[in-house]
Amino acid sequence: MMILRRYMLLHMCWLLFVFPTLLHGQHKEIGRIKSQLPHIGDSVTYVDALNRLAAVYQACQLDSCGRYASMARDMAVRIGYPSGKARALRNLGNYYALRPHRYLSYLFYNDALEESRKAGDSVNVSQVMMNIGIYHYFTGKLASANDYVAQSLKLTRHLKEDSLHALGLGNYYAINYTDSSTRAAAATALSEATTLAERYHDTRELLYIRLLLANEDYVAERFEAAKKRVRQVLDTAIREGFAYYAMRASMELSEYKSRLGEPDSLAHLQDAVSHAVAGGYIGLLLPQVTQLYHYFQQQKDTLQAARYSRIALNIMQQQQDDMQQGEMDYIAYSLQDQTLDSLKMQSDLQQAALQKTRLAQRYSQYLFIFVVAIILLLIVLTWFLVRSYRSSRLRSQRLARVKTEIAAANEVLKKNDDFKNKLISLIAHDFRTPLYNIIDITGFVNEDILTPEDATGMVMEVEQTATATLSVFEEILSWMRTQLSGFVYRPHSFVLADMLEMSARNVQHLMREKNIRLEQQVPEGLTVQGDFEMLQFIHRNFLHNAIKFSPENGVITITAIRKDGYVEVFFRDQGPGIDPEVLPGLFTYNSESYARKGAGKGAGLALIICRDFIDKMNGNAGAQNNEEGGSTFFYRVPEIDV
Repeated sequence: MMILRRYMLLHMCWLLFVFPTLLHGQHKEIGRIKSQLPHIGDSVTYVDALNRLAAVYQACQLDSCGRYASMARDMAVRIGYPSGKARALRNLGNYYALRPHRYLSYLFYNDALEESRKAGDSVNVSQVMMNIGIYHYFTGKLASANDYVAQSLKLTRHLKEDSLHALGLGNYYAINYTDSSTRAAAATALSEATTLAERYHDTRELLYIRLLLANEDYVAERFEAAKKRVRQVLDTAIREGFAYYAMRASMELSEYKSRLGEPDSLAHLQDAVSHAVAGGYIGLLLPQVTQLYHYFQQQKDTLQAARYSRIALNIMQQQQDDMQQGEMDYIAYSLQDQTLDSLKMQSDLQQAALQKTRLAQRYSQYLFIFVVAIILLLIVLTWFLVRSYRSSRLRSQRLARVKTEIAAANEVLKKNDDFKNKLISLIAHDFRTPLYNIIDITGFVNEDILTPEDATGMVMEVEQTATATLSVFEEILSWMRTQLSGFVYRPHSFVLADMLEMSARNVQHLMREKNIRLEQQVPEGLTVQGDFEMLQFIHRNFLHNAIKFSPENGVITITAIRKDGYVEVFFRDQGPGIDPEVLPGLFTYNSESYARKGAGKGAGLALIICRDFIDKMNGNAGAQNNEEGGSTFFYRVPEIDV
């Protein structure tokens, strides 16, 4: 119970350490800033306003916070505003910390710290260091956490930022109040933070400090005083529109009443979930939602149980979506920085070349004028013109060669970029699903919401899934080491049955979940010529698709034949078949067909990669619907190297 209370306090640390001061009346502040946006003509001021909106929204509507932080970052990068970019990155770190995706928030915090130091923004440096310290505390690195907190406090004291210093002292208390060796120092820090907070009359800061004071009363067993403080926080939070603090205050009241054996504990817990849903913080309360689901299920209240079951499923779906979107967002941001650096380098090179050309042209002009003025003879002028003409031809020839070299280099870059994208897509396709399954399973085990028997079964499932994933990873890593200069086709001979057996082992856990039976009708000793990892990627993808669309207790049949110097391999399932509108463009890319195939989930892109691999192995691939139902995916490659 004490550990849960400390995590709740630390989540508040993350939320509070955002801006030095915030005005009373959150909704009025939001409305004022939004009304000013259309009239702001200066880009720097506009970025500051977007960052301000993101910060104010953090305590009342998390989704809006993330949206405005992303807008601020993109615009700051575009106009070259380092301080605005650093604050936007910190706001994004706070957003992902409350989803919660702590490691992704840590990546944004690290970038924010680097950008803040480059911009000389000491206030933002102190805030980011405090956020990183809290992250280290969550990961169990207490010494590192206290080191970052101490650096932040030292900086805010030097800057005379008393409001920020108060928040830092509150965070120091939240991290250290349970440690007997630092208990007295933590209490002193809280007392000093209270004095500073009351001096500045900032609503969010006062709410935070009052919750810390309520915690201090609770630890000292002054239970009535603790409950009174929390109720005051709850009333203020609801009145001012702070959904986050309303959620936290309701959680505190629920815990107090549960611990003291008083009624209404469950009602406060339900209120906390309602506030979390309204503000977008529901990802923080998955254990509590699960607890409510089990309670109402035991009480046979099917309506309420169904409600909390839906909320739990929405949380897990949201976490998966956030992980994908967040990773893509961070990768896009990183690539954008690289692109800007590349463009800047190209611009510098072009300026240097232009300056050199101007100097050369100027020199030629002066030389021409000098020769004409000194010699003034027609023969010399004629000779100079001929010489200039020949020089121009040579320059034209050299320019043509340079253009040819540049075009060749661009083509190499394009091929390498295409190779990189395919590698990223291949790895994401083969590892995202098993890793998500592992995360989901371990998440349930960590939350202690499973029976020992269920937990044992899930741990075995994690072991099997991790082993299969590691095997695939080792195979792909070995292949990648031979492909560092781009796609290189090096065909070898492989026994088809052995390859199919290896691929089937990697998806055994998926077949067991649906009780699917796999039948192989492959001639003994039949070999194929091709690249091992290309073929295995195709096998895994075709098997995965067949399992995905097969019904419970279905049968997947793999057959292989020799025909006209080719080996043809068929994967037949008993699923619903393929939409006739999608079938013609299943292995090709265009915007409409790719969207119908489920763009963003990996299926359409994986099939395109399969087709590309088959083309490189001088074969072809396709799919068709079976007359008796289901579909068949197939490929054919030469039986011998051609």
